[in-house]
Amino acid sequence: AVEEEVLLQVEVEVLHQIGIITQGSDCSSGYIRCTLVTCGTPSTQPSTQDGIATQNAFPWQAFLINNNNVGVRNGYAGGGVLLDQYHVLTAAHKVTNLTSVSVSMGVYSTANSGNVQTVQVAQVWIHSNYDQTYLKNDVAVLRLATPFNINNNAMPICLPTSGRSYIGATSSSCIVSGWGQTSFRVDDAPTQSLKQVHVPIVTNDACTNSYSNVLGASNAAAYLDFPNEICAGGQNQLDACTQDGGSPLVCSDTAPTFNLVGLVLWGKDCGQSGRYGVYLNVPSYVSWIQCTIQCIQGQTTCSNCPSRRII
Repeated sequence: AVEEEVLLQVEVEVLHQIGIITQGSDCSSGYIRCTLVTCGTPSTQPSTQDGIATQNAFPWQAFLINNNNVGVRNGYAGGGVLLDQYHVLTAAHKVTNLTSVSVSMGVYSTANSGNVQTVQVAQVWIHSNYDQTYLKNDVAVLRLATPFNINNNAMPICLPTSGRSYIGATSSSCIVSGWGQTSFRVDDAPTQSLKQVHVPIVTNDACTNSYSNVLGASNAAAYLDFPNEICAGGQNQLDACTQDGGSPLVCSDTAPTFNLVGLVLWGKDCGQSGRYGVYLNVPSYVSWIQCTIQCIQGQTTCSNCPSRRII
């Protein structure tokens, strides 16, 4: 069995700015561009080392909370990534079994709630063709009840160009972050501190060959879904892991700005040499993300995306 490892009508601007959309009294009429906010450019750059993340280096990192389980491990339900003040992107498998969800931004240490903003999720929309067996089209947009205040602890990520290929991107430019387990067999999520690890993005053939050896060729073909997924990692003890699902994989084309390249989906064990983590390939879903937010705003028919609401 394969284990889990685990805008809005917005254009990514040339100057790495995105339109922040607000509603009602925040804007003069409907949903319009109110302000321009820098995306994907943290106030502090991530460390080049792997392990504990650099504080404020991942201000787009979202901490999902199961409101029906807040007494256990801070209610931790998985990772996500801030798209704008009203919307968070995550993996569908992190939210399909939940009935009430909140999102916290600005979490660095789970033992310290200073500078943390927590907002209730009003709506959850998933891809209409989500396959929970094979985790295909495993993507969800969360619409928040109230907007986040954008600051150094809560900043949206930049979306990549639709269809852009990041295969071959090196570990020096790509980082995955999250609060998932430190080992496949150590149930310690969420970890007290946010963690980071640099990972290279490998070819589809390399990933297919690896999983064919582990799962068998037929299972590998059933689970892997290129080009809607990408694979990264393959280095000993450098990987996302269980309960990192929905967390962002970001890459920097030009420092100091990062683009969202992947979301943690699944893998087999964690941190095994020659075995890769499987991620949603975000460039394949940029149009879906934009369409779904337009759908939430009532600007298009949701079946056009296709998206369906589950909360």
